[in-house]
Amino acid sequence: MSKIVQNKIQLNQYVAIVVRVSWALALLWVTRFIFYFFNQGSFQVFSMTDWGNIMWGGLRFDIAAVCYVNSLYIILQTAPLRARYQQSFQRFTRGLFFFTNGLALLVSCVDMVYFPFTLRRTTASVVREFSHEDNLGTILTTAAWHYWYFLPVFLIFFWLLVVGYNRVSVNPPAIFRPNYFYTGSLGMLLLFPFLLVGGIRGDWRYSTRPITMSNAGQYVKNPGNIPLVLNTPFCILRTIRQQFYKEDHYFSAKQLTDIYSPIIQLNPAHTFRAENVVILMLESFGRESIGFFNRGLNNGTYKGYTPFLDSLLAKSYVVENGFAAGRKSIDALPAVLASISSGELPFVLTPYVSNQLQSLPQLLKEKGYHTSFFHGAPNGSMGFKAFVNLLGVEHYYGKDQYGNDQDFDGTWGIWDEPFLQFFASQLDSFPEPFQSTIFTVSSHEPFQVPAKYKGVFPKGEHPIREVTGYTDHALKKFFEKIRTKPWFRRTLFVITADHASISHHPSYQTAWGNMAIPIFFYHPSDSLKAFLPGNIQQTDIMPSVLGYLGYQGTVFSFGKNVFAPQPENWVVNYYGGFQLIQNQYLYQQNENGKNALFDFINDPQLHKNLAAQEKQRVLNMDNRLKAYIQQYHNRLIGNQLLPPAR
Repeated sequence: MSKIVQNKIQLNQYVAIVVRVSWALALLWVTRFIFYFFNQGSFQVFSMTDWGNIMWGGLRFDIAAVCYVNSLYIILQTAPLRARYQQSFQRFTRGLFFFTNGLALLVSCVDMVYFPFTLRRTTASVVREFSHEDNLGTILTTAAWHYWYFLPVFLIFFWLLVVGYNRVSVNPPAIFRPNYFYTGSLGMLLLFPFLLVGGIRGDWRYSTRPITMSNAGQYVKNPGNIPLVLNTPFCILRTIRQQFYKEDHYFSAKQLTDIYSPIIQLNPAHTFRAENVVILMLESFGRESIGFFNRGLNNGTYKGYTPFLDSLLAKSYVVENGFAAGRKSIDALPAVLASISSGELPFVLTPYVSNQLQSLPQLLKEKGYHTSFFHGAPNGSMGFKAFVNLLGVEHYYGKDQYGNDQDFDGTWGIWDEPFLQFFASQLDSFPEPFQSTIFTVSSHEPFQVPAKYKGVFPKGEHPIREVTGYTDHALKKFFEKIRTKPWFRRTLFVITADHASISHHPSYQTAWGNMAIPIFFYHPSDSLKAFLPGNIQQTDIMPSVLGYLGYQGTVFSFGKNVFAPQPENWVVNYYGGFQLIQNQYLYQQNENGKNALFDFINDPQLHKNLAAQEKQRVLNMDNRLKAYIQQYHNRLIGNQLLPPAR
């Protein structure tokens, strides 16, 4: 069966295939521990039982990934060809094995350092997301330089892959017997694909669909641990030809509307007032960075990194708990400007982005508003220019329109301070009323500040804190420039973030904390000051702005008007699965029946699952969440993102 020759184990052709592929499987399985080591603050694994379930479930997904990756190698090695014993053939298949498995190990190692920014395993959508970047090479080079330590980890794994493969050699038959060879080869050519199909599907039962990323939920108690079960090669390969959404049928049409409808009737108490609207979307400004929201943190000693925003929040309309639609920048624009949240995928990366929809710029343009969007990155970055064009925005201002590369940060775009000054100047030139949105860029990897500000802002426990301080300073300078303008006192300002970022405190490393961002409204000449308990999400911005202005009519929105009385205070977002936050409760739905309910106000680290003792609350929240999901999926599929025709 086998023998050792020159420190190599000589094996039968088919045994060699099994040994080599099993070695690749073992290495992929081990990457999970390194992945956890780099990101342990993002997971809550409390017992050896939890670990056992994660590792066992992970093996199932690793088998599927290895079967995907090595399918061509296995087919070639079992093909009924005499040439497979020739050195040239073996060299080719060896190179194929190293390339495909090396690539699988590479993306696994890259995800070890990319995961903190998305809190999801990387999928094929990331490739589509960054395909719009003109300076992709610079972005990747900068990231690789900053997170250099992933490379030696990958090289060690790749070296082990090569050593393990070369330790085995194929023992060709001493005498070629055609009948035995071709009969045996055909048999193996049937057996190995059969095994491949079972590995990729998860088993061979006809009733079982091929495993998907959602199947990882059956191996965890906390949905936040799902990325530990999954592996990156599997997630990329399973989403290359994404089928997107399927219609849900939890409720009949009448039941569905009674539980939840995204059709909102705005009936203001006053006539429409054509005031200016400026929306500031701050890159990676998680709630944790802001002292105003964290007065009790660190036993009351926490100051945060945003002194200017703290002062602005003190005279604004603030809902205590703000939540992002997702963990990516591309999740934010549809939510903020069109009140369309993200689900399993960012809305802009689905075919439904071409659906007919309403947007805040479009509705205000119909009222005579001048509309514009500002983003200091190169014009094609993130696909923002294309998307805001779909939303009806008339004027786009990016790095190209800014026209001075001396203020380019070298990676993403124009530094926030000069670009916000440019924004202020442009606003001053617009006819009133205007609606304008700016998306900042500086508080982004690689977290640098201009040379003149080195050492000026507190560094904190992570480099993003210093950049947060810089952007806060840039905002202060922006407001100082515009506060003397006549239009300033006729303007509603909405300040939010695109998503949260890397966190330090345990309560912010949870399903609610990782989605927590500021969302507040400031008007310099209105008694808008309030600090209200409750929850607000990015999709609430559009109906709230319209409600504040006095817009009369029906709108389509996956949010609510926070200026109107709310009988029930709830939001929905996607964090490895849909989750509903209502009052102080966070409910997570798992299609495998392991639902979870937490009191995130009194149990911010989400240690105590209340689902078993709060069965009625779980039932009510589950029905509401299912109704939301049904409305979301079915309306996207059916191109029903508009209110009924009048």
